[in-house]
Amino acid sequence: MNGAKAPLLQERVKSVSPARAVAWRALLKGGDAAGALDRESRAAHLDPRDRRLATELAHGTLKRRRSLEWALQKQLRRPFAELDRGLQWALLLGAYQLLYLDRVPAHSAVNESVALARAGGHAGTAAVANAILRKLALARVYPPKPEVDDPPSALGLYASLPDWLAEHFIERFGFGSALQIADAINATPRRALRVDTDAAPAGGKYGIPECLIVEDGIADERQIIQSEESQLAVHLLAPKPGETILDACAGRGVKTGMIAARLGGKGTIYAIDDDERKLEHVRRLAAKSPTPIVVMRADAKEPYPDAVPQEVDAALVDAPCSGIGIIGRRADARWRKKADDPIRFSSIQQAILERAAERVAPRGRLLYATCSTHPAEDEDVVANFLTHNPEWSATSLASWAAKTESARALGPYLLTVPGVDGNDGFFYALLEKKRDDG
Repeated sequence: MNGAKAPLLQERVKSVSPARAVAWRALLKGGDAAGALDRESRAAHLDPRDRRLATELAHGTLKRRRSLEWALQKQLRRPFAELDRGLQWALLLGAYQLLYLDRVPAHSAVNESVALARAGGHAGTAAVANAILRKLALARVYPPKPEVDDPPSALGLYASLPDWLAEHFIERFGFGSALQIADAINATPRRALRVDTDAAPAGGKYGIPECLIVEDGIADERQIIQSEESQLAVHLLAPKPGETILDACAGRGVKTGMIAARLGGKGTIYAIDDDERKLEHVRRLAAKSPTPIVVMRADAKEPYPDAVPQEVDAALVDAPCSGIGIIGRRADARWRKKADDPIRFSSIQQAILERAAERVAPRGRLLYATCSTHPAEDEDVVANFLTHNPEWSATSLASWAAKTESARALGPYLLTVPGVDGNDGFFYALLEKKRDDG
């Protein structure tokens, strides 16, 4: 959106509800949806209620974009792609409210979307929006629910997914589960907090002591937003007081903080990442942590700095990945991913796993995790590692699959099914290094 045009658009949408105006402007800006929505919400000084609505509108519209375009095209005489961008997003927002938000009156969805179309264009643009949305309000059409013998594109249209992702879910989980995933990843994701206190009751479906499931709420410094599946990675690693732990891909330090709390001030964490902006968050965590955290900028694929001990008790490899297991949590992710991403990441993951394993002491352990459900990033990486490193073996996590119907055992490994029961799709492999004497 042209910078000079932005103030004019803001002036024109004053008659529209603040939440809808913010959602529309964020969608028009494109790029990072969450970032654009946050900036627009702050600029508009949205109250919490309007901010929740703006988030629902923008994220829901992005997730359902393919299905919404299909429904709108049914009412159009020319290709949807040929419409002005402002009109496209106004129509998509209106269609999302008409088709997927029961609590929004049809007249509000139509009238305010028409006002947005007028703000981004002219009276003729508004007339087009009015005609199309009124027809859709009268004859609400949805992509048909696919049948088992249909091609993957049928699931892609129904679930609003790229065809390659729909095909992946069918191949990985079977048609019935893929259909469950299709419905679940377009719903509001389940929210979990990590509560760093000894008094916290075990919560969630995995019985993680720090885990608290919430319908709503704001995290303070003792309540950290962290999904159950992210917490499960640390829970499976099981850090113990007095241990030395390597966090090979620390990122912003969410899992680092959970490890630190588990150590209880007794032990040391070596946190590595190659992104200085992310490490700033880890350094702030380290400054107030009773557990020593040594923070280093380093490429986890390359030889480690000398400051990292030659032998640690345990290592966490939360490997960079395609992220296709968490597309239900990130509204625009499904449209940014590419079919070759899993293969591209696998060589990176292999190198990171090898480097981390070099620093684990005999009888030590390593937890390899990804937020991907693709075998190329998951069991294939681990199988290749074990083939070339016979001193390592996999510890079975199969018993964890019995704790919830939305997790599966893959031999000794664990895979959570994305979307179902509010899950993120994560893969876990717990590896143990044999003693020097075999």
